[in-house]
Amino acid sequence: MSRQRTLSLAAFGIALATIAAARPAFAGRNDLKLVNLCPQASAAALGVQECGWVKRDANGMIQRVEPDSQGLSDFRSLMSELGVVMAPRIHMPADTLGFAGFQIDGQLSFTQISNSRGFWNGVSTVSPQAPNSSRPDAVLTTLGVFARKGIWLPLPSFEVGGGVVNLLNSQMLAWQAYAKLGLHEGYHDLPIPSLAVRAAIAYLTGTDQVNLSTTSFDVLLSKGFGFLKTTRLEPFGGWSLIVIKASGKPVDFTPLCDAHALAQTASGQPENAYCAPAQRDTTNDLKANYAFPAKDAITRYRVFGGAKLKFGILAIIAQYELYLAGNSRDLSVTPAVDQSDRQSVLSLGAGLSF
Repeated sequence: MSRQRTLSLAAFGIALATIAAARPAFAGRNDLKLVNLCPQASAAALGVQECGWVKRDANGMIQRVEPDSQGLSDFRSLMSELGVVMAPRIHMPADTLGFAGFQIDGQLSFTQISNSRGFWNGVSTVSPQAPNSSRPDAVLTTLGVFARKGIWLPLPSFEVGGGVVNLLNSQMLAWQAYAKLGLHEGYHDLPIPSLAVRAAIAYLTGTDQVNLSTTSFDVLLSKGFGFLKTTRLEPFGGWSLIVIKASGKPVDFTPLCDAHALAQTASGQPENAYCAPAQRDTTNDLKANYAFPAKDAITRYRVFGGAKLKFGILAIIAQYELYLAGNSRDLSVTPAVDQSDRQSVLSLGAGLSF
């Protein structure tokens, strides 16, 4: 292995470790907090507001947590737009790197979200008691590092790669991998574009709220042009099918009630029957936990275009993606509809290509 490639691998490892390990230990403003999706209802007996999905009996004991159709649709819509934010990025022309080729790069992306919509209440920066007082930014920023390698197997013109993307102001990471097959490439002297297909997956970690994976199936076209002897420009574009699968992890939907009960006990005041301390009534308290169920897959579609400029071993890439608004439905007993809006993504990348 050449000295340049050894240094490149070391740089990639350092960047990967930096993103994976050097995250804050506290929740950021963009971290998920699904309890905020629940509309608050006045509960005079508690002295606090409580999630309206919590169902109690005549004695105030919790029976279950039961989101309505709008609540399930809000979860589906939030997962749809977050899945786009953390989706596998293209950032490459159709031509593969060649069986001896290798590339490392860093990427910075800016993704538009529907921050004023109610389903984006489900993040830490939003207060459920005053949801309009603080909203997530209209554009979310992600930072990623990737490595790519051309190989012979299982077919010629094959390429694989992987990396990790961090949503800034959060602890969330999307671990990504892809495989690309060049169906037609290398005829650079003819006015015929290169064609490739790609499959990629991104799996979300760094949150105790959801399980989320995003898969893309991509078709890419590109055509390279050489100039100034050592410089090459490759415009590219294509189309993708995005499949997002999401399910919730258990979340406590009575956090204010629990805090109220513990405060009452600590101050020596009589316990409120509606807010028995969790450690004294664990069975009833567990009924306040709820995990959004796995529903039918969310589907989104994107078109994209960009260009790769290569000068020597330095590669610079700019790309724009447009995701059509979501409209997929889950038609279970309580239906859920993806109400996400159209989203745009602007990405910039730079790396070393050998």
